[in-house]
Amino acid sequence: MTNTARPQRRVGVIVVVVLFFAAAGIIGTLVGAFGGDAAQEEFTSDDTTVYSDDQTYYGTTLQGFTPSEAEQLAQGLAEAEALHGVCFGWKLVDGTSGEAGQGSSRGANVPADTCPRWAEVEVFVAAGSTDDDLDAADVRTAGSSDLSPLPLRSDFVKLGVTADSLAAEPVSVTGQAALGLPLLLVESGALNPPQVPDQEPGGATPPPLPPGDGSGSSWVTWAWLIGLGVVAVVALGLGFAGRAKQKSTSDGGPPPPGPRPPGPNPQAPPPGPPPPGPSWFQPGAPQPGPNPQAPPPGQGRPQPPWPQQPGR
Repeated sequence: MTNTARPQRRVGVIVVVVLFFAAAGIIGTLVGAFGGDAAQEEFTSDDTTVYSDDQTYYGTTLQGFTPSEAEQLAQGLAEAEALHGVCFGWKLVDGTSGEAGQGSSRGANVPADTCPRWAEVEVFVAAGSTDDDLDAADVRTAGSSDLSPLPLRSDFVKLGVTADSLAAEPVSVTGQAALGLPLLLVESGALNPPQVPDQEPGGATPPPLPPGDGSGSSWVTWAWLIGLGVVAVVALGLGFAGRAKQKSTSDGGPPPPGPRPPGPNPQAPPPGPPPPGPSWFQPGAPQPGPNPQAPPPGQGRPQPPWPQQPGR
């Protein structure tokens, strides 16, 4: 691997790390903002319709409040009665059988209209007989004459009380509508906000709150922000360093030569004539003669293994 390829690989790894953290942050933001289902803005949908007293329904019967559920809801409404001085109640009507279960802040099976000042939410639910039939539901309010105006059906949509939610969970959503009735009455102006005393008699004045320093913020959020900042700074530093090194390598000329393969050197000069020496035919130079140590002709040559014919 050459020096030019190493910075490129390092920059690629840095880019992958930065993109990973950026994608994680974007996904976390999108999940936090759009993780839940979109809130229903209308009381009905394509699968539900508004309950009508003039129509007959043939769906399955509803499962009403159990004694423990009714008692728990009555205790919650009793706290609201202590704040507003009004009895709050509920009534759940099965649109198929006509059976109804009710209760109030005075207890289960105790109607709210037994009090001088009272307000009650009436819920009607009728399940469809087949999958093709629409579920029907409705929310109505009633109260004493001094409580006006009373909330409308559309006001309960803001609390998540819709025909679809009532058809799916009639008991829990009915309790949700009953507990939200005091809030809607205060919003409409029928009830005044509860007067909460600022200080109990004989109580000490609480000390003032210290100035905010951000210590109550979530440490997870700060850790993510700090980690992303560090990764961004390191990525930028390494990216600039790799870029500078790559540029210096490209501007420094060709890479150093490696080992040369064996063979003739194309740049070597061609061989010249041999150096001058004594000539055999120069006048006065000694001429070569017979070697005194050489064997006589015919004796130094090896003889073949077959017999030789005379004359040859």
